[in-house]
Amino acid sequence: MKFISGLKGVFKKPLYVFIISVFTLTWILIIVNSYYSSVILGLSVLILGGSLLYFAMILFLISFIKPIGHLNKWFLFIIYVITIFLTFILNRLVFFMTSELFFIIPLTINQFFTAFFAFKICMNSSTKVDDYLYKKKKSRILTRLIEFSFFFLLNLWFSIITLRFFSNTPTPLFLVVIRILQILFWVNVSLMVIVFLRLIVTKKFSAYISLFFLLTLIYALYILFDYLYGAFFSSASVDPTYVLISFIVDWFLFIYILGIVFYRAGYIQTKLKFLKVDTVALFLIIMKIYVQVSKIVPKTVAEEMQILQAGGLFIIFVFFNLLFGVYSILAHKQKE
Repeated sequence: MKFISGLKGVFKKPLYVFIISVFTLTWILIIVNSYYSSVILGLSVLILGGSLLYFAMILFLISFIKPIGHLNKWFLFIIYVITIFLTFILNRLVFFMTSELFFIIPLTINQFFTAFFAFKICMNSSTKVDDYLYKKKKSRILTRLIEFSFFFLLNLWFSIITLRFFSNTPTPLFLVVIRILQILFWVNVSLMVIVFLRLIVTKKFSAYISLFFLLTLIYALYILFDYLYGAFFSSASVDPTYVLISFIVDWFLFIYILGIVFYRAGYIQTKLKFLKVDTVALFLIIMKIYVQVSKIVPKTVAEEMQILQAGGLFIIFVFFNLLFGVYSILAHKQKE
């Protein structure tokens, strides 16, 4: 798989192994703190996460001037020690901001990139299943029809249950959620029309589309529950189950994103000549660190701002579904 090839390059670099290890440890401490909330654990998260945040920020700035791989290990060690002291001095300035905008911006950037790469996972997973069935020449017509029908019905059943669940809670927030899911539904209808038009014109059937619909619906619901639950229901008392599930999904997506970025290092270097792959990777790491560490810091953000961002994020995710969905349907070709 492509991202695994990229990860091999990541884990060959001790600096990124260190960043991923400290970040993972910080995440684990956040989970433990959700079970056994204590001042010591909270302080440990701020020290580890804060120092790593400053460390990544300094490296991010240096990457514009000099390749990170050319830096001396002792120089990196000195920078990290300095960032520990910066954490004690500046942690309240960074993590306890009173401005809603300061928190919303990195949260939105983090969600944007996460949603995009999650969309890639949904598309790649569904096409790989379909490609596997297509290789079976004798049975591919039957198996791909079963594939399409099974996941289509499963998606329909799952959608009905979801709409019923939210319809039983008619608050303004959940009504907005239902509208968003309805938009996702009509996007899927549009993609389905393109699938059938392509079938009529080219005699090629994109059977993977129903599995793609199911995977995108599941991830859309994950974003919904993760974002809204974290924003509205876990500010006073963090639910350990929510934190644990969020950790597992976010950690996998975080590793996947790094793998894809390094797999596409040559492409990034060619297209974005003024940016290095380290610059892009460190930028994404900075956004992710800030959002994760900020979970332990109580924040009061206006409900209107939360709803506006939730709607904006889903519009972006739906845009990915429509634009890249159409492109994938037209460009995807099975190969014997």
